[in-house]
Amino acid sequence: MAADDEIRIGNPERERAVRLLNDAFAAGYLEMDEFEERAGAVYVARTRGELAPLLADLPNGHALFGGPAPNPGPGHVTVPPEAVDIDWATVKRRGSWRVPAAMSVTGSMGTLVLDFTAARFTSTGLEVSFQVSVSTVKITLGPDHEICYSALGRTGWSSIKDKAGEPVRAGGPVITLTGAVTGASSVIVKRAS
Repeated sequence: MAADDEIRIGNPERERAVRLLNDAFAAGYLEMDEFEERAGAVYVARTRGELAPLLADLPNGHALFGGPAPNPGPGHVTVPPEAVDIDWATVKRRGSWRVPAAMSVTGSMGTLVLDFTAARFTSTGLEVSFQVSVSTVKITLGPDHEICYSALGRTGWSSIKDKAGEPVRAGGPVITLTGAVTGASSVIVKRAS
């Protein structure tokens, strides 16, 4: 038993595990019944030791707790995050746009508008990594979208204004914000009415 097997898990770890299972299912590594069985076990797991074996045999299982990625071997293609540059610009994603699994946002003195109300998700969530300064980020969530920004660093007069509240129903895509917003940047989150 590893030293951290007894560490308790919460909803963020469970949601990450289900996203990874869904990605593995979509890529053909799991059959539907196996996906359903494992996803059900995720929601009753209480510790890392109970959760980890549910993903241990999957190529993306290393990402559950941030472990090192296995060597995928020759011929494996890794899709990089979609790069978004907001340097002195306004970039908008709204309407029926295709949401990638990951985005990397950089720039300063810019504005980013992400409206997810009619967006089409390609996975169970989106991770947005920020490296922006003196910028504005406006995020509009749909009724079942969740947002997590606990890993988003803020310095200076940067702020996060979360006006979204809880999702109307559980189980929707999870938008995770990471990286850093610096200077006088602001992140404004609301939910579509």
